[in-house]
Amino acid sequence: MNTLRNQTAFAFPANLAPLTPAEVEAYARRIRAEAIADLIFKAWVALKSAPARIKAYVAAQRALNELNSLDDAMLRDIGLSRSQIPAAVAGLIARPAATPVNENAAAAQVTRLVPRHAA
Repeated sequence: MNTLRNQTAFAFPANLAPLTPAEVEAYARRIRAEAIADLIFKAWVALKSAPARIKAYVAAQRALNELNSLDDAMLRDIGLSRSQIPAAVAGLIARPAATPVNENAAAAQVTRLVPRHAA
């Protein structure tokens, strides 16, 4: 419910009649209450998502550090140049899916090697 008389879609009084001080004060209180409620809601959403954002930031920094520690030959082997590292970590570089070397490689199971004394 609008507290101002004859309000239009743009929140201006349609007839431009002078408002009483009580109407102005009620309108100001309502707007302030809505602004405070919106601020509290946005703060709650930001606090709820903070751990996930921190975890993603730490993982991205680790990936950047790991890729920056590689030499140029290793980066070339994985198809990156040093200038592409930030974009690769951000997920902005589209990489085609790896195709199997032969038809048996797709269905091959991983064989784990175990030392003789552990077998």
